[in-house]
Amino acid sequence: MKMNNRFIYGIFSIILAAIIAFIAIPAVTSKTSRTCEVVRIKTFISRGEPITEENVELVEVGEYNMPLNVARTLQDVIGTYAASDLYPGDYILSDKVSSKPLSSDLALNSIPDGKLAISITTQTLATALSDKLQRGDIIRLYHYDQQNVLEPVTDIPELRFLKVLSVTDADGLDIDYTTPPEEDEQRQQTATITVLASPEQAMLLTRYENEGVLHVALINRGNDTLSNELLKRQDEILTALYAEVPEEDLGETEDGTAAGTETSE
Repeated sequence: MKMNNRFIYGIFSIILAAIIAFIAIPAVTSKTSRTCEVVRIKTFISRGEPITEENVELVEVGEYNMPLNVARTLQDVIGTYAASDLYPGDYILSDKVSSKPLSSDLALNSIPDGKLAISITTQTLATALSDKLQRGDIIRLYHYDQQNVLEPVTDIPELRFLKVLSVTDADGLDIDYTTPPEEDEQRQQTATITVLASPEQAMLLTRYENEGVLHVALINRGNDTLSNELLKRQDEILTALYAEVPEEDLGETEDGTAAGTETSE
């Protein structure tokens, strides 16, 4: 005798309901009711400010769907620095804090070993590339010395490929020429350019800025592959020029030129 189809479906329905009621629901309930302690912001913290014990608190919250990188203990965050503005009620994720102090210019937080940041003054609109420089540009510097009658303009091998870290106005405020100014906003003018340099390049920049005028020429913008290639080429030039020159002899030679400096390629 064949069993009625409705009877079979009824049995399956009862079994399925039992599984849901006695296994699935308790498992989900157990998972969602689980709690854990996390760090929560109590007071507003501006970007770059250190996080103190007064700024944070431990709270118990539901563990379900909680990010894995959320701070779980006060020791994880006290003494670190806010990588962005933090507001009361925020949970602290690992990418919202920094173990190192932050500056207003993020490029200054990641200067490679053996390099340094140095600023040069732009004396005219023309020497500053008509106020069109941007962070990340690769530039070449030419030196003009009116005292040198025979060769007033010099192409300096050490300063052929430099990376711009920031462009600032006369008040030291960063300039972003990628965004056009508002109608009632006065356009900022370039006063200084901060570049990534080696110690040898920094010495030459300091010297040439005080002995004439430095003119900026744009070599590359927006092509990261080419930028890295040009910077590598500059490092090779520096290695060839200064490999055998002791650090204490990187000043001027007897004829008044910088040690290791050439005037042509």
